Amino acid sequence: MGGRIHGFLGGVLLTSALTYYTGEYFRKNSKFVSTHLKASDNIINNRILTDRDITREVIPISNQHNSITRSNTVETCKDIWNDEIIQMVNWIYGINWYQWGIEADKTFNELTDKVAASVVEKK
Repeated sequence: MGGRIHGFLGGVLLTSALTYYTGEYFRKNSKFVSTHLKASDNIINNRILTDRDITREVIPISNQHNSITRSNTVETCKDIWNDEIIQMVNWIYGINWYQWGIEADKTFNELTDKVAASVVEKK
């Protein structure tokens, strides 16, 4: 019975998440379309049908992009340090510890066999 309840609740969660994100997508697209329709309406009414904006100087749309920079070099050094730490941790996580353990065990067994064989030969 618990599996059915969990399945139902999982389905409700999935459906509600999809509904929410679809609604947000529609809202975002409607804002985009609304902005362009208002701009087109303004151009048609004020430039094509009438001469209201003929005397007004056209102001170009700014294509300037704002960029965020570091306030000082200490923050940049911290980021570089954190990147190095992250790379080291990812390298450690990338090690196949199981295979490494098998190889270490095999090497240790070969070493102990050689030591045991040398001890037996001396007697």
